[in-house]
Amino acid sequence: MGERIRCRKCGDILQSKYRHDFKMCRCGSCYIDGGDDYCRVGGDKKDIEWIDRKENKRKQLRSNWYTEGKFGEKYREILDTNNKYLYSQGRYHTKIKKEDLTEDYIKFKSRAIWYMTGYIRTSGVVDIGYTYIKENHLFKDDYLYISYKEKLKFEENKLGTLQYVNYDMSICGNSIIPILLAIEVNSNVDINIVKEKIYEKVEWYKNNYKEDYIRQFGNENTDIFEYYNELQNKN
Repeated sequence: MGERIRCRKCGDILQSKYRHDFKMCRCGSCYIDGGDDYCRVGGDKKDIEWIDRKENKRKQLRSNWYTEGKFGEKYREILDTNNKYLYSQGRYHTKIKKEDLTEDYIKFKSRAIWYMTGYIRTSGVVDIGYTYIKENHLFKDDYLYISYKEKLKFEENKLGTLQYVNYDMSICGNSIIPILLAIEVNSNVDINIVKEKIYEKVEWYKNNYKEDYIRQFGNENTDIFEYYNELQNKN
């Protein structure tokens, strides 16, 4: 809902409830903006009183994914990757650290966020989808689509290609399976259809690039999901 402040000069109580919900007191001494996405407060500190704030108050996590760093204006540009505070959706600065995240946020790296370190929420997922490309790599150009609001729609675009159109986040690369397994644990979503499609891709890859598969996973009979499960347990 957003934190509240009180102006000590005029007594106004201000609360920004959502992103870009800018509120300023009547005397102009202080303001608050950004809701829980990127709480931003301005004015002289001596004129601002935080209401109901406690040092041990649990951070409210409103974003479905956070990043260490933010997207720049240039293509593939990333900035501020050493900041201890995370960015909501790679754009909005927050007062949330990675230590504030709950266990349902899974760490990942993907070309979808220009290989910044990201944390995606795996609870509250409503629907998932998966697409793959038959190329000489396993997951690099495959995508896991995630919706937190509604069932995914698969529609034809202007080029005549079918694609998901109403997803909230898409992930490509080796983080697909760890995120999928976490969704199975933390959300009431059946992942079996997506698992079947991943097994299809794996079988095609093994049939066409068996040596590469063995080099990556040690054995052509290695189950891809068991492999990632063991990898996660080690970490």
